[in-house]
Amino acid sequence: MLDRGIDFALVRHGESTGNIGGRVLGHELGPELTTLGRTQARGAAHGLTRWHADMLWSSDMVRARSTAQEIARTTRLPLNCTALLREQDHGAMDGMPVGDLVAQPTPAGRDITEVRWGGGESIADVYARLRHFVMMVAARGARRVVVVGHGDMACAFTSMLAGLGHRDVAWDRLAHGQVRYLGWDGRALLPS
Repeated sequence: MLDRGIDFALVRHGESTGNIGGRVLGHELGPELTTLGRTQARGAAHGLTRWHADMLWSSDMVRARSTAQEIARTTRLPLNCTALLREQDHGAMDGMPVGDLVAQPTPAGRDITEVRWGGGESIADVYARLRHFVMMVAARGARRVVVVGHGDMACAFTSMLAGLGHRDVAWDRLAHGQVRYLGWDGRALLPS
């Protein structure tokens, strides 16, 4: 447990070409921002200028990193990128059109959040890496941190900071370019 908390400004990346294509993006590194996505990134950046963050972190995926670069230009914060903030890896399902997905039963005795669909990551896995990220940032003495990430990752991050376990994620997705302000009180994060 830390003696103080951290304030986070969580930003979902701007719209990407993969989003308008209706595909499962997951760990697909490459989709670029659309023209609208770049506008959304500039809007998020403008809104963060008065928040006075001391760190800027982003997923290393192109769509998040491009959004974060706009925030870095506007706020003059150095940009740190990490794979810890990537979207959930959906394994063999990454890149598939959403309409081609076929529902599968959850294995007996398992919660849906503990299954590695398509051979990728479970939500419990995502929680573990997000927990590692928060502890890493806390160890660096951060007080106000901008985090640029992805839709499902943002739901897991928000729920984790609220003290919810991986089985209780609130699937309240951010819109592209939307900012959500969160506080973490420094208490230990629930294990996955």
